[in-house]
Amino acid sequence: MKNILSKSDFLKYLQCPKYFWLHKHKPEVLGAQTLDEFAQQIIEQGNEVEVWARKLFPEGVMVESKREQAGVDTKKLLEAGHQTIFQATFEADGFYAMVDVLTWDEAGNYWVISEVKGTTSKEIKREEHCIDACFQKLVMEKAGSKVGQVNLLELNKEFRKDGEIIPKLLIQSTDITQNIEELSGNVEIQMSDALRLMQNSEEPRVCNCIYESRGNQCPAFKYCHPDVPDYSVHDICRIGVSKKKLREMIDNDWLRIEDIPLDYELSNTQQPQVHATITGENFIDTKNIHEELEKIEFPIYFLDYETYPSAIPVFDGCGPFQQVPFQYSLHILEEPGGKLEHREFLHIENTKPMEALAHQLRSDMGDTGSVIVWNKSFEGGRNTELAEAFPDLSEFLHGVNNRFYDLEDIFKAQYYVHKDLKGKTSIKSVLPVLCPELSYKNLNIQNGGMACNSWKEMVFQMEDQTQKNQVAEDLKEYCKLDTFAMVMIWEEVCKI
Repeated sequence: MKNILSKSDFLKYLQCPKYFWLHKHKPEVLGAQTLDEFAQQIIEQGNEVEVWARKLFPEGVMVESKREQAGVDTKKLLEAGHQTIFQATFEADGFYAMVDVLTWDEAGNYWVISEVKGTTSKEIKREEHCIDACFQKLVMEKAGSKVGQVNLLELNKEFRKDGEIIPKLLIQSTDITQNIEELSGNVEIQMSDALRLMQNSEEPRVCNCIYESRGNQCPAFKYCHPDVPDYSVHDICRIGVSKKKLREMIDNDWLRIEDIPLDYELSNTQQPQVHATITGENFIDTKNIHEELEKIEFPIYFLDYETYPSAIPVFDGCGPFQQVPFQYSLHILEEPGGKLEHREFLHIENTKPMEALAHQLRSDMGDTGSVIVWNKSFEGGRNTELAEAFPDLSEFLHGVNNRFYDLEDIFKAQYYVHKDLKGKTSIKSVLPVLCPELSYKNLNIQNGGMACNSWKEMVFQMEDQTQKNQVAEDLKEYCKLDTFAMVMIWEEVCKI
């Protein structure tokens, strides 16, 4: 619909007007937009939440068609007197909107929009959600329909599954009508601006994403700024919270990190990365690294979990998006120079995995010694949830958390800075720099998103046992490398 402005188009305009124009007029320059496993999972879970939200309205009818035909079919349903419509579609003045749930309020003599979001009510995305719903309300009103109330339907963060799921307990409704009214004037102006830009045949000159850090740049960034190298000032760690400095660098035409003067003032976190990139000299704070390593006590346990976060809880006792651990890898070193042992757990049945995992961990892990992890907040959070679910293991699990040593801290604190790390501290960034002989590239499962999706397919969808066995082996191999990578990185750091 090149000449129609949809809600998704409008959100692209808010992200970057030039990106929006290119999407409408020159989509070929954007290249193929491929979704990784994580992004695909978000879309699938959002669709699943919509299905459950519709259960709150058993009298609802669905507009099955798309695009222009959907508007025609919506009109027929309205004329037939239907008072609850899913995916009701409206087009007016060049704008196009689909409403997740549209219901008629007899007492108020107006329509009620219910916008469904695959998020929990604790997430701070309220303004973004309100802009979505505001766009729909304005389009409906342009089409001649009176809207008196707008609700936001989200997953209830307090919900815990206990047998059959009751939709009204799972889905939480929040009246955001007042929020919409406060946004309405500004959103309407922005909609008009976006429509005028869309109708302009001349490509906009400016893409202001040049002043944004990598994670906030639009998909058209490479096309709009071909002079910016793949590794640039936008990749300086935490530059997103130093917007004034980033703007100054760009305005001075310092696009490469090597363009930055050595005496330019940066934070203590940013300076080592920039210095290593410019000079080629790695920075190693031997004193602080030794002090960190002294905190580690034998026996040493290297621990990593793999988890499955389902928007709609699958297992009793679990809430929306709870990270359910289904696997762990544990490498054990009892004493300096001792033999490295490996133990593991993988739940392969379509049953709740948490109790069996927690008890097996209790069996595999002693009560003394350090537990090395990478990003202790994640593993620690899982242990806290397991402790709440299984009080008999609570003391042990909280004790494990108290014994944590986060190996990533050495790199986050900039005690070890290598020019090839490029400011990153994830295990998959550090491993090829310190231990280039190890790699995830030859594995069938190469990251956590793939592991999650593979486990989901193995447990809930696959029927062929040979296929399931292969996935199980792939999962074990991947998780084992995560903890072995920690062992090897720790050994390399100990050599300093």
